[in-house]
Amino acid sequence: MSHASRAALRGTPRGHRSQVMLGSGDTPEGVIDPDMVALFEDFLGTEVSVAFAGARPVAQPYHYVLRDTEQQGLCLRDGHLVATSLQGANAAMEEPISVVPNRHLERRRCPLIVGIRGGTRALSCGTGPEPRLSLEDVGLLELFSGDKDRATPFTFYKTFGGSTHTFEAAAFPGLFLSTATGPGEALALAPPPGATAFYLRRK
Repeated sequence: MSHASRAALRGTPRGHRSQVMLGSGDTPEGVIDPDMVALFEDFLGTEVSVAFAGARPVAQPYHYVLRDTEQQGLCLRDGHLVATSLQGANAAMEEPISVVPNRHLERRRCPLIVGIRGGTRALSCGTGPEPRLSLEDVGLLELFSGDKDRATPFTFYKTFGGSTHTFEAAAFPGLFLSTATGPGEALALAPPPGATAFYLRRK
């Protein structure tokens, strides 16, 4: 793998979220996420061949089980994603997330279009002046193939700290996915002190 490809997908370790917001991403302490290297190359090829990547996606979304540091997973409740304990009978309710790259945004910042249900529903931050998380019935592959304005509200910059990941809203810089709003409350967006660190396990 080329130095450029490795640099493209380096994250920022935990404790350096100001660098995430500034979009540096490519620091000497950066950590490479091999899954994301593979995802971007599956969809876009190597950076050398990225100019030819606009015709059609040849790959499918990657799917992950997502847990916060308290081992809460996501489930769907009243049309919203909620972080909850998913042990025992609740385990069947878990909603894995699906991701594809956003081909319009800066590749080294790992821009991911995020959804659920195998990539048939996408997580949007909204297009208004204030963020509003919601699930929309639009496919991730459709958003991947569409234009930048259409895809950006569904995109999150993922930063990898070696064991955990954070997700920053591309349309609302400085706001991150957060499960820390309270028991049973919907997934939300919060500034860095409230950003949730997630574990991801590839399905």
